[in-house]
This record gives sequence, C-alpha cells and structure tokens, in this order.
Amino acid sequence: MSAITKPQLARLQTLYSQWEKHSLDCPGGDRAARIAWASERTGRAIASFAELTLDEGKRLIDILQNAVGRKFPAKKRSRPKTTRDGEKKGTEGRHDQIHAETTLAGPSEFAMIQRDLDRLGWDQARLKGFLRSRRSPTRGITVIRTLGEANRVHWALKHIAPHPAGKEQAAS
Repeated sequence: MSAITKPQLARLQTLYSQWEKHSLDCPGGDRAARIAWASERTGRAIASFAELTLDEGKRLIDILQNAVGRKFPAKKRSRPKTTRDGEKKGTEGRHDQIHAETTLAGPSEFAMIQRDLDRLGWDQARLKGFLRSRRSPTRGITVIRTLGEANRVHWALKHIAPHPAGKEQAAS
C-alpha cells in the first residue's frame, strides 16, 4: 500500500479545517479530535494524517468534499512557458501589441470565448451576427483564427456581459 501524497495530505488538512469551521458535526478543533475522526473513518488507529494510505486519504477527502460542498480542487491556471509567450498572449490583438508575429488561436482561447457566450446566453449564431455587425471587434471577420482575434472578441464580450459579482451586489 502506498502512502498518502503531499498534495493529498495538504488537501485533506485544508478540507478538514473548512469543515471544522462550518459544521456542527465536527468533533472539535484540536489535533486529538482530528486524529480520532480519521481513525474512526478508516477503521484503524492512526497517530497522524501522514500515516494514511493513498486510498484512505482519497476516501477521507471525498467525505469532506461532500460535507463542505466542494466537488474538486480549483483548477490550476496554466502559465506561459516563457515571458515572451505571456506577453504575446496578453497583448496580441491590441493596438500596442509588443510582438509582430501572429499566433493561431487554440482550444483554451475558444473555451474562454465559450464561457463568455454562456455568461451572455448567446449561441454561435448570435456570435456570428455580432461579428458581422458594425460593432464587431474583428471588423467583419466571422471566423476566429488568431490569438489576436480571439482576444478582441473575448474583451468585447467581457465588456458586454454583466460581471457575476455585480449581479450579487445589485441584488443585495
């Protein structure tokens, strides 16, 4: 049996502390209560979370995720490999674009635009109509091919869409 991994251990400790703060079912905040809780759930006596096996850690994480209402950890954002790639990703499509070469749009850019469309409640036909309009950020180009075009469309849709935090504040 393999031992619990460091990321698993960190996730378990984080979830337990969240559960501890928000649950009436939590046995207590001290270390002994936490160890007793884990021992009871695993069916064996443990002296530390670090003694858990990989499977036991996964099972305890699942229990706590259900208790706190978290399905999975937040996805880590992929970072550009080089500073140059980051500059290109952030400035391509702007008037003050730093690098002259053009990059083709990839799946992450199309996913970003789809999230914007979902937030607006638009379908692909509505997007094409918008791209054909005189307010189009792509000047009539209806097929998004480059990173610059994808960025311009994303920025335009982002400004049209109401910000999720703004809705909550307005409702309060």
